[in-house]
Amino acid sequence: MAEAAQAPLRTGWIGDTSWATWSAIQLARIPNAARSRAAERERRALQKPPIGLLRSDDADFRAAARKVAAYAPRQFGRLNEVLLRGQFVLRGDDIATLDELVREAVRIAAQGFARPGSPAADIAALVARLDYAEDFLKRREGELARRRYARGLLGGVILTFLVLGLIGGGGAAVITLWRGGPIPTEQADALRDVLVAVGAGAAGACVSVLLRMHKLGDLPIEVAAGGAARYRIFLGWFFAAAVVFLLKSGILAATVFTIPEGRVESWFFWGSVGFLAGFNERWATNLISRSSRDGSEAAPPAATPPVAGSTPAAGTTGGRAK
Repeated sequence: MAEAAQAPLRTGWIGDTSWATWSAIQLARIPNAARSRAAERERRALQKPPIGLLRSDDADFRAAARKVAAYAPRQFGRLNEVLLRGQFVLRGDDIATLDELVREAVRIAAQGFARPGSPAADIAALVARLDYAEDFLKRREGELARRRYARGLLGGVILTFLVLGLIGGGGAAVITLWRGGPIPTEQADALRDVLVAVGAGAAGACVSVLLRMHKLGDLPIEVAAGGAARYRIFLGWFFAAAVVFLLKSGILAATVFTIPEGRVESWFFWGSVGFLAGFNERWATNLISRSSRDGSEAAPPAATPPVAGSTPAAGTTGGRAK
């Protein structure tokens, strides 16, 4: 009994499933933790509704705010909008910093308006503090929006791997069962080309989103809400898959692209096509809209008829070429 109690526990990977149980528990905690954080944010938002400058609990500050509203109503309205926007967008230390910037601007402006003389200089100082607060809000809002976009891109990439795995495994299983034997080489290559193009389309969409975020100076938080980055990746999937199907089916003209014959070259070719389709949806739509006969763009609209009373150009009749 004592020897059995003192025997070391097995910690090897073979025959020990404790690591798998631990991994399953940790994976199950991820959605629960996300739901808990979302519920906590909603609870805090309900407990602390947005409060304007005139609804402050401090009586002295309310009096200062009324004085600023009387002397500089337009600037006071912008300050109030900045504060309310910050309470909607920012969290933690950011909202505390913005709140202090706005309140300090109100207090200093109220002290200036209390002195006799023209309030022009005090209004100019108030505008300078207002511009600083607005700049702080836009910078922090843009950073938060980019972080939300990055989380959406990460979720889209993870989902892409899962979808590609399901499509690859499911497609191979269906073809195998349908034929009652192993997959022929040409069908395996076709399935591989679709998977490569879809994955490259997701990569192209990610690069496109990152470049657009880099170009945008002030990014509103609403732009990154609702899984906008994931929707962009989904568009990359569909555009890449559509280009592959149209090229392989022969609907698009053969003169648009020259599909290589080698298996390695084909892999790189479809990866490049999928990346371009996901990166630039305008390029993909222009490619799809090409004529299936000669690979040219759709015919341009008819020439505008000449204005009444004008003389047709040389070599033309009624504004059209002879």
